[in-house]
Amino acid sequence: MKANPLLIAAVVLALLGAAAWYTRENPPPASDAAPKIVDVEEDELRKIVLRREGMQDLAMVREEGGEWEFSGGSEIAADDTAVGLMASSLSSLNADRLVSETVSDWEQYGLDSPALAVGFELADGGGEIQFGSDTPTGSGVFARLKDDPRLFTVYSYNKTSFEKSAFDLRDKRLIHLDEDSISSVTVTAGGRTTRFEQLDGDWSITEPMQLRADDFTVDDLVRSVRTAEMTEVLADGAAAADFAFGPPKAMVEIEDSGGKHELVIGQQGETHFARTSSQAGVYAISSTLAEGFDKPVSDFRNKKLFDFGYADPARLDVRAGEESAAVVRSDGTWLLESDGSREVDGSKVQTLLDRLRGLTATEFPSDRQEEQAGFGLDAPLIEASVTPEAENALPEKVLVASTDAAAAYAARDGEPSTYQVEQSAVDDIVRALEDLLAEPEDEADEVADEDAPDSDENE
Repeated sequence: MKANPLLIAAVVLALLGAAAWYTRENPPPASDAAPKIVDVEEDELRKIVLRREGMQDLAMVREEGGEWEFSGGSEIAADDTAVGLMASSLSSLNADRLVSETVSDWEQYGLDSPALAVGFELADGGGEIQFGSDTPTGSGVFARLKDDPRLFTVYSYNKTSFEKSAFDLRDKRLIHLDEDSISSVTVTAGGRTTRFEQLDGDWSITEPMQLRADDFTVDDLVRSVRTAEMTEVLADGAAAADFAFGPPKAMVEIEDSGGKHELVIGQQGETHFARTSSQAGVYAISSTLAEGFDKPVSDFRNKKLFDFGYADPARLDVRAGEESAAVVRSDGTWLLESDGSREVDGSKVQTLLDRLRGLTATEFPSDRQEEQAGFGLDAPLIEASVTPEAENALPEKVLVASTDAAAAYAARDGEPSTYQVEQSAVDDIVRALEDLLAEPEDEADEVADEDAPDSDENE
């Protein structure tokens, strides 16, 4: 009798289904899973000791506040994040597999005198993990728990996570600052000194003269000091005197609630190095950090003519040549106060505001008030005043002088600096004002004229 293929397939399918059900209902024993070498919670760890053959033990202890520090009264601060990652690796250390339940000869696995051991202490108890030779495949390492007869293999990266030097685990920041209380920064580099002071979250340039500062650029400068890191320890103690810093490549003085802190940068050949008031020693730093302080004051200046930002102001007064407009905001609508307080298209007001908001300097040709007349600012083409909505807010007023060239000039009323701006930006302001002042019927007439057939064509 010839076997029915469909019947055979149905039987096979039923057997596979039964096998899948049995496996689901009877999972393999837990012993088949990756065995744990240690079973501790990360927050239970109180001390970690790295022991390497031929080297001094390196120990870290967890303080009461939870931060990690080097033990033995070391003056070097530990990098809490770096040590914390190592502690996390320790608490989650699983074996790749259990090789043997009992081993008496550890030499053949490199565990009679392990090259690396990681001791740990808990509030109650502790232990030591030892790493031996590489496995024959090269992808793993033999490991054991001290005084435990079992032999494990772990992946190589598990061992690598503990192969750390004191430098790897130290806090590499050159200066420790309270970010929220930084009040001033003084940078001397390239033969010039620039000082910045912060008040109510806003930065200003106070040296070489009082100037408006770009907050984002100065914040980047402060961040580069606050996060400045060493790349190598070049000298500690008395040996630090061998490094010549005079004249320094750059000097930075920064002040916070803890007082004044100093960073001094030197250079010998291609090597850049630094010393700080926060810690003794001389440290190698990256060339990017060293070169980053040699910037002209213009890089830190606020290049925007207006500061009113993206919030809608309460009032806008603009004159360009013979045209002028006084616009006020009332109940979410814009009223042309200079033309009977008629309501105007809000999008046109926003266009004019955008043109004023975008007025940006390309250069700073002068910072002397008596020179502004030479740039045509004694008879400006445009006078624009923007009054913020805040109670008792003072208006910002800007003067703009047009030229026949590609560049034009502008100034903030009452301030000495002259800003060079693009002539195209001036033209955009004039056009936006003209569009705002256009009568609605004039616009309708223009549309009608465009839609009307040409008289010649009708003929």
